[in-house]
Amino acid sequence: MISLNLFKLMLLPIEMRMVLGLLTGLVVSFVAIPPIVRVATAKKLMSVPNGRTSHNGLVPSLGGVAIFAAVVMGTSLFIDSSGFEEFRYILAAMMIVFFIGLKDDLVNLGWTKKLSAEIFAALLVVVMANVRIGTFHGMLGVGTLPYWFSIVFSTFVFVALINCFNLLDGIDGLASGMGIVISMIFGFWLFMLGFLNFAILSFVLAGGLISFYGFNVFGKNNKLFMGDTGSLLLGFLFAVLAIKILCCEIQPEDKLFMRSLPTVVMGAMIIPIMDTMRVFSGRILRGKSPFSADKTHLHHIFLNLGFSHWQASSIIIVMNIILFCLTLIMRNMNAIVSTLILFSLALIISWIPCLMVRNRTPKVEGHVEDQLRVLNFEITDSSN
Repeated sequence: MISLNLFKLMLLPIEMRMVLGLLTGLVVSFVAIPPIVRVATAKKLMSVPNGRTSHNGLVPSLGGVAIFAAVVMGTSLFIDSSGFEEFRYILAAMMIVFFIGLKDDLVNLGWTKKLSAEIFAALLVVVMANVRIGTFHGMLGVGTLPYWFSIVFSTFVFVALINCFNLLDGIDGLASGMGIVISMIFGFWLFMLGFLNFAILSFVLAGGLISFYGFNVFGKNNKLFMGDTGSLLLGFLFAVLAIKILCCEIQPEDKLFMRSLPTVVMGAMIIPIMDTMRVFSGRILRGKSPFSADKTHLHHIFLNLGFSHWQASSIIIVMNIILFCLTLIMRNMNAIVSTLILFSLALIISWIPCLMVRNRTPKVEGHVEDQLRVLNFEITDSSN
């Protein structure tokens, strides 16, 4: 009976399955979050404020569990598994990423263990599912890539995007809001390219994120964070979807043809990519590990400028949308030129708030240093 009902679902028009997938993701996440919050609160599985977080009070950090449940339920119901051999490998890799993120939320894993699991999950998709970047679409004068290089480069892209979104999750509404926008962009794009099962995956993810966004930004009694469980999962799924788009060979006469296809794909995620590159470069130049924690991300800078979490996340998301729209305008330009323009504009936009903070910092730092000197004098004097 269950098999017959699932078969009937597969007979629905693809547009209907995408809508139902989105609604399923939304409902599953919405229903799952309150009990997750109750369990996390009872078991004291909370995100504790520290010197590098930007929240106050104890907040449950297992929202990624609800997002994962939404994705698994929605895809199980509406993806047509016949002829979709790669999905079992994607699902297996997704479970690896989910559990390594969950364990990190519970016991705080070291970055080497997380990185090893990310590489293994990426190789599972790249090698076994054959979801890999096989061509640069003429960028840098390179067409088809050697198989070994395709595997290495695709794995690097997976790991890079996973960590981009892991680092993005720093304030309320940013990772989930950005995720909703990106998953909707990729969903419509994959639908137009004919990758229908991947399109359903995108819309299911969007549905799960919509509910989570509501609880994360506007929730009071049931407020929660997605944690590494959710942010690693987001980065992994966006890597799958982005690489699937890049897998597509579109003929010049096709209306979907883009000379700058890699640029447009990067444009959908440019702010997370640029912010990670900027922060990592800054840490390395200061002689620190690129994986060391600090408060130099773009969202931290907006908070320092006096914006609320919702205002800061909204501004960053709008910045990303504007840059993506620009890549659509440049879609038939030379790929190298369009990429240079995209990254230059993203860097400039990212540095403007940094410079604004820097111009305000000396007075604040000087005041704090004066206070510390006075405090140190008082402590020393009292000890004598």
